[in-house]
Amino acid sequence: MTAPRSLAVPAGGFRRIAVLRLSSLGDVVLTLPVVHALRREWPEAELQYWVKEEYAAVLRHDPAVSRVRALERDARRLEDLVSMSAELEDRDLVVDLHGSVRTRVLAFRLPAPVLRLRGRRLERERWVRARWTRPAPLPHATARYAEVLAPLGLAAAEPPRLTLDPEAAAWAEVQHGGFGRREVVALCPGARHATKCWPEERWCELEAALAEAGVARVVLTTPAERRAMPRLAAQVSGGEGAVWATESLERSIAWLSRCTLAVTHDSGLMHVAAACGKPVVALFGSTSPVLGFAPCGPGHAVLSRELPCQPCTVHGR
Repeated sequence: MTAPRSLAVPAGGFRRIAVLRLSSLGDVVLTLPVVHALRREWPEAELQYWVKEEYAAVLRHDPAVSRVRALERDARRLEDLVSMSAELEDRDLVVDLHGSVRTRVLAFRLPAPVLRLRGRRLERERWVRARWTRPAPLPHATARYAEVLAPLGLAAAEPPRLTLDPEAAAWAEVQHGGFGRREVVALCPGARHATKCWPEERWCELEAALAEAGVARVVLTTPAERRAMPRLAAQVSGGEGAVWATESLERSIAWLSRCTLAVTHDSGLMHVAAACGKPVVALFGSTSPVLGFAPCGPGHAVLSRELPCQPCTVHGR
């Protein structure tokens, strides 16, 4: 069932809460203010967070989360989710911050009230297909997630903040020590959608300019992203004062927490860096910050030409 506009809170408050946001990296990070608001209101509640296993590192060490329910890569078919929904039957509140087919299947037969994210697909598509109607910029994604808590009278206005894995934090401290405790700039030239990516030759120019200025650099990508940028990889490996890290998400988060600032695409690591409290220079190409996914919090710079054709699609093209 979908919760009414105002939701009655049981005596003693909610005791068993489930939050659903299966993907992607940036979106999971941006839900953290909602999670922390729920924890502040009901500090004794058992709070489960359901997420795909590849993004579980965002939540695993957060004291607001009692348990991370990670969905394995081979268990995401609809029949799997129907079976898994039985695990939610003892919840007295479900907060669906995804509103996808999968999360609707997980929650469809539950007796507990469900607070669900209001979809804004049509508003985003209006920017792509009917810009002549002069649509207003969408609220930031964190504000849209916070709207879900309105029936409970709760606010979640603070920027997202990440909790580090202690082992990864210790590892990153050692890595940072290799630079002699110098300030380090993080370069994050990857993105889930290739359409969001700045050309490799531009990243090479930026990396060379930083090297010329004596600035230490760490390049953070997946192994596949590194293979897709052979020129940049060769330049970094052959230079001084730079390393390329293709590490786990836990270690990438910890590395970003050690950096002075990050240069990123409109990507998950953009939101990770901001949630580590680091200033971000965010490069928006075929997407646009008007869709509500600029880095959250003060001190960031968003570089976007705001061309008449921008955004080309919801995810760029």
